[in-house]
Amino acid sequence: MISRLCKKDVSLLIARTATCLYGSTMAARKKTEKIRQQIVEATSVVLYRKGFNLMSFSDIAEASAVPRGNLYYYFKTKDEVFKAVVDHRLDNMRQMLEHWDEEFRTPQERLLRFARMPLNQMQEVTRFGCPIGSLNMELGKCQPELQQVARRQFDIFREWLARQFGEFAPARNAEDLALHLLTLIQGMAVLAQAYKDPRLVEREVAETEKWILQLGN
Repeated sequence: MISRLCKKDVSLLIARTATCLYGSTMAARKKTEKIRQQIVEATSVVLYRKGFNLMSFSDIAEASAVPRGNLYYYFKTKDEVFKAVVDHRLDNMRQMLEHWDEEFRTPQERLLRFARMPLNQMQEVTRFGCPIGSLNMELGKCQPELQQVARRQFDIFREWLARQFGEFAPARNAEDLALHLLTLIQGMAVLAQAYKDPRLVEREVAETEKWILQLGN
């Protein structure tokens, strides 16, 4: 049949076949990436609520609605999906901080917004603690390599806070102030979870706000 076609028809046939194959490949890639993202987002929630060591592939399969046997197509080990979750969180954190840089006019306003962050998930913090702090505490005991990966989440905030303090209180050590604010937030989360008391979050956020405001005087 092809031998009877003119060169123009053959070229057109090849082009259409290539387009069809390319389109199918792109569609498959998009589907794969969509499912992978679905797994990562679901795992992030499970990781927060159960911790790394108690989390299983069965938990991930149930949360993501992806059959357990299919999970291994996307992630071979729990370490792999953990690192993907941290990368996903880091991307979200960068986007959030960039948005705050645009939304709030002054460094003081940005620092206050950071201090109020626990109020957005007060019930979760009271039940499970800070998603970053609790993960670092768990991994820091016996899995230092994974803890180094998890700590990158603190590093993002620490660097951003230091920049804000550098503009807001240039006479003070911006790195020390950044670590102090992180320490306040983490201590608040630990005790709120220990005592299951959301009022502690509200009270300590208010005290942290006062401290930030006083730095500007």
